[in-house]
Amino acid sequence: MTNRLQNEASAYLRQHAEQPVDWYPWGEEALAKARSEDKPIFLSIGYSTCHWCHVMAHETFADAEVAELLRNNFVAVKVDREERPDLDQIYMLSCQFFTGSGGWPLSIFISPEGMPFFAGTYFPKQSNAELKMPGFIEVLNYLSNRWQNERQGLLANGEKVVDLLRSQLNVPALEEVLSVDLLGAAAEHLHENFDSKNGGFGEAPKFPTPHQLLFLLRWQQRSGSEIALTMVAKTLDKMAAGGIFDHLGGGFHRYAVDKEWQIPHFEKMLYDQAMLALVYSEAFKITGKKLYGDVVAAIFAYVERDLKNESGLFSAAQDADSEGVEGAFYVWTKAQIIAELGELSGERFCLHYGVDEAGNFPEIKASNVLHLTENGDGEDQEVFAEYLAESREKLFRVRSLRSAPFIDSKIVTAWNGLMIAALARAAVVFENSDYLKTAAAAAVALKKSSGRDKSRLWRLGQVAGTTSATPAFLDDYAYLIWGLIELDRAGGDPEFLEWAKELTVSVNELFWDEKGERFFYSGSDAEELIARNLELHDGVLPGSNSVMIANLLNLAAAGGDPEWREQAEKTLGRGAGFAAKTPLLYLHYLSVLSDYLP
Repeated sequence: MTNRLQNEASAYLRQHAEQPVDWYPWGEEALAKARSEDKPIFLSIGYSTCHWCHVMAHETFADAEVAELLRNNFVAVKVDREERPDLDQIYMLSCQFFTGSGGWPLSIFISPEGMPFFAGTYFPKQSNAELKMPGFIEVLNYLSNRWQNERQGLLANGEKVVDLLRSQLNVPALEEVLSVDLLGAAAEHLHENFDSKNGGFGEAPKFPTPHQLLFLLRWQQRSGSEIALTMVAKTLDKMAAGGIFDHLGGGFHRYAVDKEWQIPHFEKMLYDQAMLALVYSEAFKITGKKLYGDVVAAIFAYVERDLKNESGLFSAAQDADSEGVEGAFYVWTKAQIIAELGELSGERFCLHYGVDEAGNFPEIKASNVLHLTENGDGEDQEVFAEYLAESREKLFRVRSLRSAPFIDSKIVTAWNGLMIAALARAAVVFENSDYLKTAAAAAVALKKSSGRDKSRLWRLGQVAGTTSATPAFLDDYAYLIWGLIELDRAGGDPEFLEWAKELTVSVNELFWDEKGERFFYSGSDAEELIARNLELHDGVLPGSNSVMIANLLNLAAAGGDPEWREQAEKTLGRGAGFAAKTPLLYLHYLSVLSDYLP
């Protein structure tokens, strides 16, 4: 049994192609069906390497009873958030207004006109009293009854959310003076949230926050603050030692479920690798600490080996699960390590990497996530490092024989732009020509694969015969332009800078909000949704408006349109009030401001 998703380019959509649910991809066919049959739309948004998306797929969407309820009472639509971030942003905000939180899979119910009226994230098939979760069967029956009998009240809640959504997306700028005081206040906020024992900010779960650390490095360079450098170094050291770092294969997992960085959520995202390579490179430039260079090399080795395709571009992500079990590819029992390394060597390795009989990964009995301990301080460090490297290589070869987690090979223009920027920056910091060659090759390949012409990009690169009908968004342009600027600074082909200027002209034509003096997230030629989003603040990644401010300033200084500097200054002024009010949401903006201020 297959449904309409079998022919979609998105790996996430194809993962649901053999379910009994009568899925539609987002598009006019689904919307027209909802209108003609007067049915609400169940909109499910996720991505291919999302663990809880997999759980809901197996528990709920594979169920015939669920499929029947959806078919009879709703139009079921599946969306890949990485392909359509505009839809994801708007409906995730709606979910947050409804519930106070969000996450993936995003499960949202909307009218045929797109108005949201009920939202949640993961739903088991049946109610779970222990987790205090309603079952999806219960939700479907409840909403079907209300749609038929109490629709006006149901939609009234939706209208309130849409009003809130539009007010959030079109909020006026707050007046504030551009000053160094904004930077100092933000640094103080970070200090208040800093975990002085484990590094990072706040409690579990712990996410890498590279743009926050990059801001602190700028603040340290500007102010001489030793506290700022201590916060960065502590965080980078603890992450590199923790289980969030893949000690055998390189690269970082998505986040840690504990505050010590030991037990990760195992998916690996391209954008995390790029941003973390940037911050470790910058930290190396300031401190000269060998560990940071080793981490950067390990990140790029992972990306080169597992994420780079034949064209020189980079795949989006690697899953957390293998053979249906999260983390199974990465964890070890003590017996497995001793069997491979021998009794004495194995015991020594286990002591250094926190491996014991009981295990530290509760999902798989007696299994361990490798993380560095303080053991080995009394060893000859050079000899000990050589022993560890040889042991890791042996275990890596053994691990390579396991069933590896799925890699989503989609080429996201924005994230490739970030990786180009990270490689080019590292090429300068480490004087490494191989990094520069890899970055330049990716830029050339992206120019061939991601655009209808030189200036109008696609969201997804057209590689290996696949196509994408989605026009690129602001982050695709902003991050790619950033990467091209870094390439130029690293001594790449001057054509890269010229392409960056051409793309900037297109950004102003497609995204500039003349009235608001900032950039919309969706282009003027994009599908019209219930609101046109503005990505002003940082999320997991730096806010695309902030990145474009930096691009405009840098390109104006590099022989671009001199009016771009004035445009950047207008947008900087628009953001100051937001940064003063909630500085932790605008740290990349504040990094750009730091570069701008004398």
